Amino acid sequence: MRTTSFLPWFKQAQQQANIKQHRHLVVLAGEYSWSHSLLQQVKLLCSVPCSNAQTNVVEEIFYEENNWLVYSDVPIFNANVNKQDYRHKLGSESRTVVFADSEFNIDALAALSGTLIAGGTLFIIFPENLLAIKNESGAFLQRFIRAIEQSFTLSICEQNQPLLIGNIDEISNDDAAPLQGDFPLSCASQEQLLAVQAIEKVATGHRNRPLVLTADRGRGKSCALAIACAEILKKSVLPQHILITAPHLRSLSQFFSQLKKSLPNAQHNAGHVLNDHGVIEFLPVDQIIKQPLKATLLLVDEAAGIPIYLLTRLLDKFHRIVFSSTVHGYEGAGRGFSIKFTDILNTRFKTWRQITINQPIRWQKNDPVEKLIFDTCLLNAQLPMLSSNNTKQLITSEQLDCQVITSKMLLKDETLLNQLFSVLVTAHYQTKPSDLKLLLDNANIVVLGLFYQRSIVAVTLLMKEGGSTNKEVQAVKNSSKRLRNQFIPQSLLTHCGIEQAFSYHYLRIMRIAVHPQYQSLGIGSQFLTHITEYASSKSMDFLGSSFGCNQQLLNFWLKDNFQLARLGFNQDAASGEFSALILKPLNDRAENQQQIICQKFYQSFIYLLSDEYRQVDNRLIGLILAKCPHENLPLLTQVDIQSVKDFAAKERLYSSCAYSLHLWLQHQFRVAFNNDSLPIIDRLLKRIPEREVCELHQLTGKKALNQLLIQYVNNQLIASIN
Repeated sequence: MRTTSFLPWFKQAQQQANIKQHRHLVVLAGEYSWSHSLLQQVKLLCSVPCSNAQTNVVEEIFYEENNWLVYSDVPIFNANVNKQDYRHKLGSESRTVVFADSEFNIDALAALSGTLIAGGTLFIIFPENLLAIKNESGAFLQRFIRAIEQSFTLSICEQNQPLLIGNIDEISNDDAAPLQGDFPLSCASQEQLLAVQAIEKVATGHRNRPLVLTADRGRGKSCALAIACAEILKKSVLPQHILITAPHLRSLSQFFSQLKKSLPNAQHNAGHVLNDHGVIEFLPVDQIIKQPLKATLLLVDEAAGIPIYLLTRLLDKFHRIVFSSTVHGYEGAGRGFSIKFTDILNTRFKTWRQITINQPIRWQKNDPVEKLIFDTCLLNAQLPMLSSNNTKQLITSEQLDCQVITSKMLLKDETLLNQLFSVLVTAHYQTKPSDLKLLLDNANIVVLGLFYQRSIVAVTLLMKEGGSTNKEVQAVKNSSKRLRNQFIPQSLLTHCGIEQAFSYHYLRIMRIAVHPQYQSLGIGSQFLTHITEYASSKSMDFLGSSFGCNQQLLNFWLKDNFQLARLGFNQDAASGEFSALILKPLNDRAENQQQIICQKFYQSFIYLLSDEYRQVDNRLIGLILAKCPHENLPLLTQVDIQSVKDFAAKERLYSSCAYSLHLWLQHQFRVAFNNDSLPIIDRLLKRIPEREVCELHQLTGKKALNQLLIQYVNNQLIASIN
């Protein structure tokens, strides 16, 4: 396309987009200098007043940093959004997004596209013609470009090639009307107003009637939460305390921005709003669960990004809750929220309510940019509903067929790709667009599908790791380099001190998911057997995985003879979980190394229970110690056993027997663990001071705690005799 003919065409295309209240995608494929010259023309155009076709009013579409977002690793484009903070733009608005990234970070592209308002333009820059790009790129980008080429509403400008003009007139004109009408409370749509009223009802109506509010990006969901909060404070007579939580404070930027508009006279600080009628404040999920808090209302935004078991604990603690979520999230979401959490609500509440905001307020329906992102990232992939005739019966291993699924197969079979990815999404509380790109493009990833009666019932993503060069390993030891696709050996070397870590070959289970209709039938355990057989057939030394550790998940893995190699030192900001690394040896050489790894882990774990691991849940500690190999338990002498008996008989003081009790308790978990053990763990293993233990477990004082310890030890001694 000639440079001189670009600007007149673009001006006309932008006017059409303004009329339709849609966004416009323009692909520029050619030398970077050529694309840059076209963008400079667009900047000049955006600095000149133009007529708004909706209102017939002359307005200035101006160029400013917040209106023109550039995500690029190419210096000529002068990026103002980098890889670390592009997520911070979610909830903000822009007129133009320029995306010129050699690595094609699809998470960034999807997130930034969500900031575009009606009439805005998304520029995707490629360094050469699309045919060459498709020939040189992976399956994800091939599929992405194919979707653009097959669209009737998107435009492709290739250097020295005729313009492929997107026909915006092909878009339905049914909803070509002003985006925001005149609604009460400054709401942008009737649906948003209804959502605000429903949120207020949760705070003022009957207790134990949770509300679930869902919407895709650009529908005004966060603003609805903020408007409702403001109305609750304005109408209240008594002081109100409204809590809001989310995976990250930064994801609430739009919420707090709207509060400034709705409560202009309040005191606004980071995550905290205060006026004469009450307070609205953000707290992380783990703090809300642990602290003895009371609130008028709890709002859980981006609930799909929080593990289901934590959402359930919030239900246990609060009587007035609104769960709000983007089910089709640009930055990642999980369909497990809409499936599993709905089942929990149905079981526990007769009158819970769900509202969905469908009407966009940043653009009109059938927006071509939204459709492209949804289709290419499979944000709207539908879970296949399988025949339910036999789903309550145990399925034998002989009835299951395990197959390797290649990226070529997925590129050719869109139905298979949709089914496979939708199963992955349902099982995990966070799935990003980049997970699809990883699945299709990474040569080190193996995809296994488990089929029952020719339908996918389980999927796993496996990463091949290990076998790096001495130079790379030395760089890892020196902390001068972090290797990609080497999570397990890198962790074993840097955190566990296993010098030979890179001399082994690992198959890491990145994701494993079972179709919801086939869960609780033993499919997951049978799938692990197939995965183990596959890993052995490929001469792997270890099978491993890493995940946010909780009782349910860890128990699943430990039952299949995996063992803990490491527990991270920091809790996840969203879930409060510690990251676990587990391993399963597949040959004698690996078995010998595993014994060393396991010994190191348990020695460190016990020592750090009073320090880094003090926040680990006591039930999880009990499970970990119950699975400790006998040879890794500390030596318990007859002198120690006698000290324990003396303490139980009240013949000796706690302090004189404390170390023997500390050793003895570690052995007891292999016999039995129950809730009675929780305060005992705090005192004997975590070595928490007496006063704190009494406060944690509502004990009246030192005497009551000592009596509890004596009673527990006596019960365990009697149980061991019987």
